Amino acid sequence: MANRRLQSFFQSQIRFLRRFTVKRRLLLTFLLISVAPLAIVATVSFYYSYKDATQKIESYSMQIINQVKINADSIASDYETLLQTIVNEDLIQTDMKGASELDILGQYRLDDELKRMLNVKMMSNLTVEGITVTLLDDRYSMYVGNRMMPPKYAGTKLYLETLSRPDQAYTWLPPHLNEVKGFYQTGDKVLTLSVPIKDRWRGTNFGMAALAIKPGAFREILSDDTASAEGKVFIIDEAGTVIYSEQEAQWGEPLGDLKLVEALRGQSPASHHMDYVAGDGRKYLTSFTRMDDTGWIIVKQVPYDYLMRSTKKVLTFTIAIAVFIVLLSAYVATLVFNSIFSGVYKLMRSMRSLEKGDFQPSTEQPSGKDEIQQLTTAYDRMVNRLNDVINELYRAKVVKQAMQIKALKAQINPHFLYNTLETISSLAKIHGIRDISKMTTSLSHIFRYSITGDEDIVPLGAEIRSAEQYLQIIKIRYGERMSFHVDVPESLRSCRVLKLILQPLLENAVQHGIERKIAPGTVRIFAVKEDDKLRLSVQDDGEGMDEHALAELTKRLSDSAELQEPKTHGIGLLNVKERLELVYQNQASLHISSKLGQGTTVTMTFPVERNAEGG
Repeated sequence: MANRRLQSFFQSQIRFLRRFTVKRRLLLTFLLISVAPLAIVATVSFYYSYKDATQKIESYSMQIINQVKINADSIASDYETLLQTIVNEDLIQTDMKGASELDILGQYRLDDELKRMLNVKMMSNLTVEGITVTLLDDRYSMYVGNRMMPPKYAGTKLYLETLSRPDQAYTWLPPHLNEVKGFYQTGDKVLTLSVPIKDRWRGTNFGMAALAIKPGAFREILSDDTASAEGKVFIIDEAGTVIYSEQEAQWGEPLGDLKLVEALRGQSPASHHMDYVAGDGRKYLTSFTRMDDTGWIIVKQVPYDYLMRSTKKVLTFTIAIAVFIVLLSAYVATLVFNSIFSGVYKLMRSMRSLEKGDFQPSTEQPSGKDEIQQLTTAYDRMVNRLNDVINELYRAKVVKQAMQIKALKAQINPHFLYNTLETISSLAKIHGIRDISKMTTSLSHIFRYSITGDEDIVPLGAEIRSAEQYLQIIKIRYGERMSFHVDVPESLRSCRVLKLILQPLLENAVQHGIERKIAPGTVRIFAVKEDDKLRLSVQDDGEGMDEHALAELTKRLSDSAELQEPKTHGIGLLNVKERLELVYQNQASLHISSKLGQGTTVTMTFPVERNAEGG
């Protein structure tokens, strides 16, 4: 039912197309087969180029963000190391610990020594704006550079944050103004890194040390080398406060994109990337990773429309090329089809005139060398020769009679030849020359078999007997160098096969297999029945062929024109292959298998057909 519907659908389509001229149908087909592949190739090419560009950009972005993380962790670690060296100084661990109990002169001396030591530490890193050390409970404080806290500091955020986390050695506060008023307060925000000062002997806290750091310390690692002209890189903490951004006004302020903060919050420390659509509607490739010590999140955002500029250029160029090719194809198609069908239309007009009895050729002289012009020329010649048709038919009849006479003579000569061979065989027997007798007898049988009867299909048994006669001649010629074996069951000898189908294969086996082999060789004929097919094989253990030679022979068999040249290896195989295809069509096959040094096997497969008496 479905098959009939499909046929009906195709028939309706064909009837629809036949409403148009051949010219229009061909023009439509030409445009379709030229434009459709181009559109498919362009689409697939753009898809894979876009996909490849995206993957490369994502991979490159992750490499950048990981390198930024390494550098940022290194910078943070350097500051923590600097602060730890200050805390471990003997001046802090011994003299400063008892500063509240010193007299005025002792405190002046301690102030000078602490300032000298802290200045040396601060000058070793130009991004450090200030260093502060304090004792607990407003008992003593000293600073150099940026003054971060007022004289009464126990209630400040820096003090409270540092000492409220006993389990955390270091405390990082996002950019903020220093906690003093008046003359000492600057307009610049600083990052602060602080740590409790522990007594190295008792392990208890007796104070606090802090660094004031310029947020611009991260500028070098987040420079334009890590972001495109339209991209941006920034650092935020878990709460979404900006630690560093290219825009200084954002330092210490909440990140305006709360949706992005929520997406980044709680992510694992491993590096990731995601597609993110911001509030402005632009799609960003967002790569992010978390710093090991501080927990800050480094974010790199680059808009997709910037990343895909080159891919869009490819798309634009592809579309332009496609449009150009479509227009060019339409122009060329129109030009070519007009050049073809103008001649066809002229020829049609001339044939209509001929149909009406006007035997005059077309008056227009051919102006080209294409097939249509050649057809027109041939048509004109045909019209010019209509008056000579009778004479041509008469001459053809005479030639046919002469060919019949030659065919009769050709029938007489072979009979004379194999009668002569039988006479030679008898004389050889009389004189005791058995080899000559055997060879002439076998040759006579082969010759008689080849010319007797007009049928092209014979029993397999008759074909086997003719093959054995041929092999007997070859055996006498080569002696002990050659032997043969026939393995065909009696039950299959009644099967019908093509006449003289084995001898070409045997000739190939002897000439190209056994003859080239130094050691003795064997030729084997065997047949088996598989379902309703008969497999008939000729096998030799001769020189064989390597894979390259076998592939070349197989290719040449598939191209019959290549094998029509004289003395070309494979003529016998081609003859067998073409006869099989002629009689059995696609139900027969010829297969060659060979290995160098191991021999060759040629196998024919065709439908089983038996004699009437053989079942």
